[in-house]
Amino acid sequence: MSPRRKPRQSAEPSFPDIAQLGEAIISTIQTAFRTPQRTPLEIIYNLKLTHFIGNEGHEGAEKWLNHMEKTFQVMQSRRNLSLDRWFETTTWFLGEHHASWWRQESYQLTPSEIMDWGVFKELFQKRFIPLAYIDHKKQEFTHLKQGKMSANEYYRMFTDLSRYDPEVAANSVKMLRRFSLGTKKKWGSIVTSTHCATYQEFYEILLRIEDSENMPSESENEEGKNGGQRRDDKGKGQAQDSEF
Repeated sequence: MSPRRKPRQSAEPSFPDIAQLGEAIISTIQTAFRTPQRTPLEIIYNLKLTHFIGNEGHEGAEKWLNHMEKTFQVMQSRRNLSLDRWFETTTWFLGEHHASWWRQESYQLTPSEIMDWGVFKELFQKRFIPLAYIDHKKQEFTHLKQGKMSANEYYRMFTDLSRYDPEVAANSVKMLRRFSLGTKKKWGSIVTSTHCATYQEFYEILLRIEDSENMPSESENEEGKNGGQRRDDKGKGQAQDSEF
């Protein structure tokens, strides 16, 4: 009886699956270059937010609070800062004197109120942005006139001040009327002759009119060409005289 032969082994080396190998390589690269996740405090300090010292005045206090709130909104949308940590994060940027003010205020609040951003914002505004300042800004908005401002400058100031009168700001008809009343007299009739649903549409029309007014007329262009021709002719004459 002949001896049993061993099964023939392939001379070709065995390789791992190409797809698995590719996934392993990509995973290794991603691990090597993955940026370590930063804490909310590290992110905020990298944004270079300023501390609230207290000598910024009413307008400075308002700008500081609005800037902090906008920053937190962006961070929350990117899942870097939850709403219940807004208050805690803000207190890191209060100066020593105002941190003491907040501690005194917090003694009168419940634990849930202490963590409520709306409560902190209301108390901060009451302390550093008084109603007299808000009323002054509201009056400034009510009586705002374009004057020597460009259409763009007037639009930006009007939009910025409108937040002090939320009742008007929420009504497109009132905003259009208020905006048109403040424009230059020669433009005031546009709103009645042109259908505009919002003050933004009226502003776009003003921009086009302003641009057309700033463009040089055909007579000015022709005069400029003739003036240039006369200067050239004069220069040629002087050049010819200098040859003799």
